[in-house]
Amino acid sequence: MKKSLSNIWYQFRQAFSVTAESINTTTATGEVVLEVATAIQSQGANLEILQLLLQNSSSLLDVLCSPLTPIITGELSFLSLGVAVLKSYRDLSQETPTLADYISIISQVAYLESIRDILSLYPSLNYDHPNKNEELGKILATINNIELDEKTAIQTIECFHKSELAVAFNQLLSTRLISDYLGKYPARLLAKRIAVNTNSHIIKFLIDLEDDIIPNCRDTWTAECQNIQNIQEYLKHHIDTQALDQVFDQTCSLKNIYIPLKAQSVNQYGQININAESCDLEAWVKKNILTENNLEKFIFIQGKRGRGKSVFCKIFANWIRQHLHPYWTPILINVKDIKVLSSQLAETLTANLDISLIRGDHNWLRNKNHRFVFIFDGWDELPTASRNNQNLEKFIRQVSEFQQQCENDESMGHKVLITSNVIPLSIISNLPTNLERVEILPLDQQQQQQWLGKWQSLPNNHGKNTDLQQFLVNQKCPAIIQKLICEPLLLYFLAGMYRDDQLVIDNLAADNTRTATALIYQAVINWLISKSGDTFHDQLPNLKDILTEAAVAVTQSGEEFSAISMLKSRLGDDAKSITDEIIKTPLADFYVYPDHESDNQVKFSHQSFREFLFADRLKLSLTAWTQYYNTESAKELITNEAEMNWQIYDLLGFGILTQEIVEYLMGLMIAIPNFRWVQLYRRLDDFYVSWCQGKFIDTAEETLPQTKLRELQNAGVYQLGQRQVDVYAGLNVMILLLAIQRYAQEDELLKEHIIFYPSGQPEENNFTYQLQNIIYYSSCLQGENFRSLVGQFLGGAHLRSASLLQINLSYADLTEADLSRASLYGANFSYANLNRAYFIGSDLRDVDFSGANLAETYLSGANLSRANLCGANLQDVDLSRANLSGADLRGANFDGANFMGAIFSDNTFGAIRWDEKTNWQNVEGLEMAKNVPLTLKKRFLRDF
Repeated sequence: MKKSLSNIWYQFRQAFSVTAESINTTTATGEVVLEVATAIQSQGANLEILQLLLQNSSSLLDVLCSPLTPIITGELSFLSLGVAVLKSYRDLSQETPTLADYISIISQVAYLESIRDILSLYPSLNYDHPNKNEELGKILATINNIELDEKTAIQTIECFHKSELAVAFNQLLSTRLISDYLGKYPARLLAKRIAVNTNSHIIKFLIDLEDDIIPNCRDTWTAECQNIQNIQEYLKHHIDTQALDQVFDQTCSLKNIYIPLKAQSVNQYGQININAESCDLEAWVKKNILTENNLEKFIFIQGKRGRGKSVFCKIFANWIRQHLHPYWTPILINVKDIKVLSSQLAETLTANLDISLIRGDHNWLRNKNHRFVFIFDGWDELPTASRNNQNLEKFIRQVSEFQQQCENDESMGHKVLITSNVIPLSIISNLPTNLERVEILPLDQQQQQQWLGKWQSLPNNHGKNTDLQQFLVNQKCPAIIQKLICEPLLLYFLAGMYRDDQLVIDNLAADNTRTATALIYQAVINWLISKSGDTFHDQLPNLKDILTEAAVAVTQSGEEFSAISMLKSRLGDDAKSITDEIIKTPLADFYVYPDHESDNQVKFSHQSFREFLFADRLKLSLTAWTQYYNTESAKELITNEAEMNWQIYDLLGFGILTQEIVEYLMGLMIAIPNFRWVQLYRRLDDFYVSWCQGKFIDTAEETLPQTKLRELQNAGVYQLGQRQVDVYAGLNVMILLLAIQRYAQEDELLKEHIIFYPSGQPEENNFTYQLQNIIYYSSCLQGENFRSLVGQFLGGAHLRSASLLQINLSYADLTEADLSRASLYGANFSYANLNRAYFIGSDLRDVDFSGANLAETYLSGANLSRANLCGANLQDVDLSRANLSGADLRGANFDGANFMGAIFSDNTFGAIRWDEKTNWQNVEGLEMAKNVPLTLKKRFLRDF
């Protein structure tokens, strides 16, 4: 049987022999509740004081009509008040209260306790503004008319914040809070947060109450209470502390110098949408999370290395802890720490989260009282054991399906946020559609000034050189340096070195971004090594060499860290300086335990340090391969062919080089005066030709791949086989040759001497098959392929006359590549970047160019019969004399294209297909094209 709250209150009055008079809610009635609560706190409960409460109030929530400061700042126990009322009622009436009776009181006192928990976090707000008793009285009257029975009481216990009581209580509280100091939206958000927090007090009350009001539920309540406590411990030790992490030189915390970042939406090609407005990243994410019924899409934040993604995750997770928990609870996960990638995200979370609340509770994600914001930082940093394009795609699909499940299952109200480095679409082409995707922008001038203002105000910086602008306006300062301070990490490095008098203008001379960046990192490494202190330098006098080899070891391990044994094997005699102790530096930490050798490891403080030092190590070898010594008869190479071949496998036979490593490497090498580029190119090209012929793997003797594989396995790296080591070594040399060629084409002296042909040098009227064979060979890499590994490096490639029949190069970067006279029948170039590429005279029958960027591409004389050009961008493309018969041109953009002599139809393949979305504006030569469809002529020809 249902009873209203007012009837239950009347029932209590009768038991306490209180006259049943009508009460008008006023400040006075609220003060009575406070008076009684204070008395019980100081002297315990008695009949007289409880009669005073029941005689002069209509409910315990009357207290919200009085000033809130005593509630928030006092030490009153409303739970004690509730216990006193219920126990005294049971004693006086000689009856056990019904479940509805219990919940009518428990819900109110628990809500009042929750109000104190949350509002006490904001002491600066003024809660004692002019009263709204008339308006509050009407809401209280509505609350008192709410009816409860056993079913609704149980539902209230199970999930208070979704109950009818919570909705009404929230309306009362938010109305009370709205003022000149607090707007409607934040007041309602506070009320929702308080309602969710009420659950913990209800559970605590039920456990402390001796009455067994619901049989066999005490264990469940105890477990839930433990879950709540575990979450609080996690937030305290894993979220609150991360915002206080020290920056590299240990002079301040992340929180001290963090400034809000800006972001912009991203298009289907993964590029910034230039037509969209930028936004405050934190405000955008907050709006996304706090918008009601917005669980359909997960949040995807991409940004270049050093843009502040990880710092944002730490700061934002802590903001959720401070201002939203338990309405939302942050769980911060470094993707690089994920060891097990299961078939579903829920299983992946359970397998990798070290949070006690999920142990033994298979339904932890379906607990309606806990809504999590799962923040996955560094999607692209999935450990190598799991990281290939299939597993990256598998992981993002898991997230997509999990978010859809959260939308469709009312017991799962979670939200997922992912950060990632900007990943070329050649690696992951099929991103889910249910994501909101933005990219972090470089710092603008206002943000730079804001950051520098925080930097100058740091206590440790007082009296030091903190005005970086003085350095930047120096006439000797390279202009490129002023552009690089828009990157947060580089801004910090420059400011730190300038403060410590370690920033030397002459050491930063550069005329391009990659060289300037490399020179900055070179200076940063030396600066941070100098910050290690004299004691440390006594322990590791050759620290730079150790860190360089450590970078190789960690990179090749595929994890965030490497076993010390792998580092020692690379150091040789220098390994003696690594003693059995824990040594921490601003760049990397060395954990060496004499009794637990399996736990010994080295770990870098930032991925960019590891990648730069790895590039620096590569530079040393590449430089050595170009050096000679004089003999009596001639010059001899210091590193002979056999030695170089082994060093290539040793350095490059582990996995694929990242774009960042290649950029650092080229920046370092370009800075070397009079470097022997042609010599390096020839030696690498000789290796590449031999590798393509299988020289290093097809032998009865022990092979170089086998030797390298054994070294890796001795260090605990087991995910590779001999073929994989061989493939990676060859593909990495190809990547280096492509990078060298791109640089050489910018130099008038080098461009004639350095021309790399990945598929072999073309011969007259013959196709080359070398690259096609390499692509097939690369298929031995589980979960990866040539496109995903090398596709981002193919810009400017010389592929003239290459046979690439039905090869998949979708999403690849082939900007300015030469594919003239190539055999490309049935190849897949969908969504590839082919801007200014050459296809002159190529066989492009049945090629898939859907969604590709073919702007300014040279397709003169190409055979495009039955080609798929749906949605492709062919702006300003040269299609003169091209055969387009049977091609699908629906949605293609031909703005400014040249069709002079092009064939639109023939008897074999039929006519082109086009629709109203096909853009024919500003085309040229259409009147001189052949077999133009009549409908196209009628519609457009008169305009040309």
